[in-house]
Amino acid sequence: MTETDRVEDCVKVCTVDCNCTTMPQCVSPIERKMQQHLKRQSQLCNQLEQIADELPYRVDHQRLLMVARSIMPTVKRAHSFEENRVFPQIEAQAGSTEALKHSLERLQFEHWEDESFAEELTDRLVKFVAHPETANTDTLSYMLRGFFDGLRRHIAFELEHILPLLRQREP
Repeated sequence: MTETDRVEDCVKVCTVDCNCTTMPQCVSPIERKMQQHLKRQSQLCNQLEQIADELPYRVDHQRLLMVARSIMPTVKRAHSFEENRVFPQIEAQAGSTEALKHSLERLQFEHWEDESFAEELTDRLVKFVAHPETANTDTLSYMLRGFFDGLRRHIAFELEHILPLLRQREP
C-alpha cells in the first residue's frame, strides 16, 4: 500500500464533518484538514517522482513548471497548519510531556529543512525549464528523489504518530 493509498483510506473514515468526541469513527475538522494536507503532499511526491523518471528527455516542461511552482505553497501550507493548529491541539489533549515537546520541536526543525530544500529544488527546476541545455539532469533527478523520499518519510511518521495523537479523545 502506497502512502497516497494510506492517506486516501484515512480520509474515507468518516463521510460527514462533525465534532463528535464519542464515536471513534468520526473525524474532527482539524483531523480532516490534516489528512487533506498529507494527501496533497503525497500527490506532490508522486508528481515529482514522475518528473525524476522522465528527466531529461521525456519531461513536459509546462507541467514541470506548474509542479515546481506548487512545491513551496503545498509544503508551507501544510507545515503552517500543523505548527499553528495541530501541534497545539495535541499538546492540549495529550499533556505537554518533555518527550512530546522534543518530538514536536524535531518536526518543526524538519519542516524548516523541508522548506529550505523545497526552495532550492524549485529554483533548480525553474532554471532547468529556462535553460535545459545547461542543467545537470543527474543532479536534478537526485535532488528530486532526495526531496520526495524525505517528504514521504515525514508523511509516514505523521500518519503513524501524529494523527493517532490528534485522534485521542479526552475521557
